[in-house]
Amino acid sequence: MLYIFISGILWGIIGIFVNELSSLGVSVQLMSFLRMLFAFVIMSALALIKHGRKVFMIDSKTLLTCALLGLVSQGAFNIFYSNSIKLNGVGVAAVLMYSAPVFTGIASRIIFHEKFSSLKLFALALNILGCILTVTGGKFDSDNISLAGILYGLGSGFGYGMSAVFGKLAGEKIDSIIISAYSYLAALLFLGIFTVPPVSYALSNIKILGLSFLYGLIPTSLAYLLYYNGLRKINNTSLAPVIASIEPVTAVLVGLIIYNEAVHVINFTGFAIVLLSIIIIIRAQ
Repeated sequence: MLYIFISGILWGIIGIFVNELSSLGVSVQLMSFLRMLFAFVIMSALALIKHGRKVFMIDSKTLLTCALLGLVSQGAFNIFYSNSIKLNGVGVAAVLMYSAPVFTGIASRIIFHEKFSSLKLFALALNILGCILTVTGGKFDSDNISLAGILYGLGSGFGYGMSAVFGKLAGEKIDSIIISAYSYLAALLFLGIFTVPPVSYALSNIKILGLSFLYGLIPTSLAYLLYYNGLRKINNTSLAPVIASIEPVTAVLVGLIIYNEAVHVINFTGFAIVLLSIIIIIRAQ
């Protein structure tokens, strides 16, 4: 559980990289592409060093699971979430993305036959409420809600939620480093084909490349490695997104400490509710 908790904290600092790269004129599509590119290079190098030729000895079923992990939970997720933000704003998009535990719970019930106690259902509802209050402060930044934006937002929640399911399935047979390498390759191909980012712009700027490398290393390669390893150690996959929900708390604190963003009582109430839900989930294990 600690690994998953730490991965949530690392995902929570993503805003630093997004803000810095945005200030250099990097688009969301290019950011996503560069993130997956450097993560793929890092994890492929580690996989080859640790496993050598065994990296290529992967059965078709596991390869398919890794591909789905990359396509759905990283490639499609990035596109869905970006479009959700464009159409409905950050607050609404974030709330819809945190529908992830619901999708994870449904999929885990079907695939892993996991059962939910009343206490776990209560913790799940509490967690979703806490995430909403943490991210929005009780306010949404869009008066006119777009139906397409809602669908994109739910799609991002589905993609995020399924990362725990696909990661658990793939992790039953192979090392997390290999899972990451193949999933990043699938995501990279997906983003390269469907977004066609202007990579030449990034290659001409050392600062962009340096930030992108760190983006691919810290809140991507390292965070997902911890997450996948954490999935091996918990019995209920559906609880992983709840434990990782320390992410929005970290993100809001980063905004407060680094960017002097306003944080209100309702945000702090959300923090407390998220932490309470995580404590309940841990004790319910």
